[in-house]
Amino acid sequence: MTQYFFVDESGDAGLGGQASSSSYFVITMVQLPNRVPLQPLVNLRKTLQLPSAFEFKYHKTTEDQKDCFFRDVMAVHFRTRAVVLNKRQIDLSWRTLSPQELTTELLIGLTFRASELDISNEILVIDGGTPAFCRHLRVSFTERCKQEQRIRPFKNIIGANSRNEDGLQMADMIAGAIRLYAMGRSREHFYSISERLVDLWELP
Repeated sequence: MTQYFFVDESGDAGLGGQASSSSYFVITMVQLPNRVPLQPLVNLRKTLQLPSAFEFKYHKTTEDQKDCFFRDVMAVHFRTRAVVLNKRQIDLSWRTLSPQELTTELLIGLTFRASELDISNEILVIDGGTPAFCRHLRVSFTERCKQEQRIRPFKNIIGANSRNEDGLQMADMIAGAIRLYAMGRSREHFYSISERLVDLWELP
């Protein structure tokens, strides 16, 4: 059965060392069996008296909303894979990569850490993924699969707007929690979903 992998990030992929460039960059992939509204989140919006179209985003939600989200999201059947990049400690060879190249390398690396039995012929949904980036990523996956003689992990790679995708909102919230945990600023939300975290790839 086809699985859906929803991708979002926290921090930014810039490696230029500019003041606005965050020291940690996180990409999260949330695996779900369907691409549908998630009833626990639908119910949570009602409980919190939020609009039905309210978008859960880690950096915009209140602490109370975060606490409720990470409690109720455990009623959803999901698994998570994530990569955490500490940009202050990476090898110099990484610093030549553009944000798009870096994101591509991390997504391919994170995917290939999984068994072909776990990720094969699935659908990848990327928050804000432009057609150009999706094409670039598709070609990059195809080339790497040929090099490493692996089965194609994704039969389709598409961009979507998180406003309309509960799976992407989950990826955003979880990426934010993982990034704060990596920075040593907050652990509670990370620990609440840690049992669903099947891979945490920390670089370097």
